[in-house]
Amino acid sequence: MELEAIKSDYSEAGNKKFTKENLLQMIGVNNHPVLKGIRIQLIWESVAYTIFLAVYYNFFDGHLRSVLWNAILVFAVVSLLVHNMLGYQITNNPVNGQNIKLSLQNYLKRMRKYSFISIALRVFGIAMILGYFMSTIPSIENRHYWSIGGFILILIVQIYALRKVWSDRIHKISMAYNQFLGN
Repeated sequence: MELEAIKSDYSEAGNKKFTKENLLQMIGVNNHPVLKGIRIQLIWESVAYTIFLAVYYNFFDGHLRSVLWNAILVFAVVSLLVHNMLGYQITNNPVNGQNIKLSLQNYLKRMRKYSFISIALRVFGIAMILGYFMSTIPSIENRHYWSIGGFILILIVQIYALRKVWSDRIHKISMAYNQFLGN
C-alpha cells in the first residue's frame, strides 16, 4: 500500500485502535525491499556460517591449532549466527509501539543500534577467523607482514562497506519516517 493510502486510512480511522496485524498488513512489511534485502542477506550468511562451522575442523586442520583458537573460532562464528537471528527478529517485527509514529521511532532506534552491533560483530568475527588461519605460523617473517597488512586492509574495507550499507538502509527508513510525518 502506498504511503498516501496509509495516511488516509490512518486519518479516517479516528479513535479506532489498530492491532499489530492490521499495521503489519498496512505497511506491507514482508514486501518492503530494504527489509527483504536484509532478510535475504541474513539467511545466506547464516547458511554459509553454519556450513563453515560444520567443516572447519576437517577442512582447515582444526586439530593442528590450539584448543584456544578452536574455541575462539567457534565463539566468533556462533556470535555471528546469533547476530543474524537477532537481525532477522528485528526486521520481522517493525511494529513496536502504541501508534505508527512511535513504532517507526522505535524501529529506527533499533536499526541504528543493530547496525553498530552488526558492524562490530562482523569485524570481530572476521578478525578471529583470520587469526585462526594465521595461528599455525611458527614465526612472523617479512612475507607475513604483508599478509597481516592485507588482513588489516580487508577489515578496513569491510568496516567502510558495512557502514555504507547500513547508512543507506537507515537513510531509506528515515526518509520513509519523515515522509510519513509530512516533513
